[in-house]
Amino acid sequence: MTETAMEAKAKTLILCIDQDDDIGKKAEVITPVVGVEENKEAAATLAIADPEEADSNAMFGAIKLYRELTKKYKDEEFQVATIAGASSGGIEADRKMIEELQSVLAGFPASEIVLVTDGFADDVLKPIIQSRVPITSVHHVVVKHSERIEETYAVFGKYLKMIFDDPYYSRFALGVPGVLLLIFGFLIASNQLQNAGLAVVFVLGIVFFIKGFGIYDKITNIKPKLPPPEEQLVFVARLIGLMVAIVGIYQGVSSAAVTIPSPIRPLWDLTWWAGVLPMFISVFLLKGIDLIIVSVMVILIGGAVVHYLRKDERLGQSIVSINLTFWVRFIVVESAKIFQNPETPISLTSPLLFYTVASVATTIIAVFLTYRKYKRLPFT
Repeated sequence: MTETAMEAKAKTLILCIDQDDDIGKKAEVITPVVGVEENKEAAATLAIADPEEADSNAMFGAIKLYRELTKKYKDEEFQVATIAGASSGGIEADRKMIEELQSVLAGFPASEIVLVTDGFADDVLKPIIQSRVPITSVHHVVVKHSERIEETYAVFGKYLKMIFDDPYYSRFALGVPGVLLLIFGFLIASNQLQNAGLAVVFVLGIVFFIKGFGIYDKITNIKPKLPPPEEQLVFVARLIGLMVAIVGIYQGVSSAAVTIPSPIRPLWDLTWWAGVLPMFISVFLLKGIDLIIVSVMVILIGGAVVHYLRKDERLGQSIVSINLTFWVRFIVVESAKIFQNPETPISLTSPLLFYTVASVATTIIAVFLTYRKYKRLPFT
């Protein structure tokens, strides 16, 4: 009779969930964590690693609930466990939590679960857990905040800082607007603001495509082969630069193609092509050079940022290249105008001459300053 009663004794699992695996990332605790003392030690470790982390409060809340229930229901058996998902979220996190839950249930075959969470967002996990073991109660552990305005600003500042410091959020919250502002700035400087809409649609299209089809998550999940953040920045800059260059070339070719009269002569008719090509090249450069220069600037700026972060001496080379690329746009535009009108006189006040001299002068200055900084000349 006693054996039967012991077998029929109800077992309740007090389950704490860390969906984004903060306990693993910040405290380096391996989950699942089973047992009151084990959870107390893990929660303390997480609280020391990040005193503002809500998951540690949830774990302490689970221990408190365990003590209350063991006193109130002495004829039942209780256990505390913490399982974690993955920082990437999604299916990977759900599968990891289910595997850890099954591991806990193998050692403690509970007949019901009391779910302890640090907010209402984890309620979406209820159906997943309930498909294994019934959930009889959900206990929310929410950190209390003062209603004073100063603390409201502090909480807001905390999340604002997270946007700037956390690479996962800053890539999109700051990176994408930063690329758009760089493109806008160059378009304004080159008097091509009418192409701003095309640039916005193009850049946002790339971002939405990468995020919408899960390409970004797949890349970030390939941890052994994932390059450092600096190399990711170079890759993105080159990808965006390449796509913008393709648009610029297409815009230039499509506009210049109109200048070729019909019917088109064979390639060996050099006299005919000699009369047609100058206008073709001129229109191509005038219509396509701005986006082509933008693409080159994006690639060079991306490389310059990486060299700055790595404290690489090649930062000076990137600065010189950016300066030279900037002036190339104006030189090309003025040259294209001469292609259209070869009789245009070139004098000392000619814009082409001015831009050429300015590019050479600023490039020499940039080279000199770079050499002084990195080569440590005796007179520095």
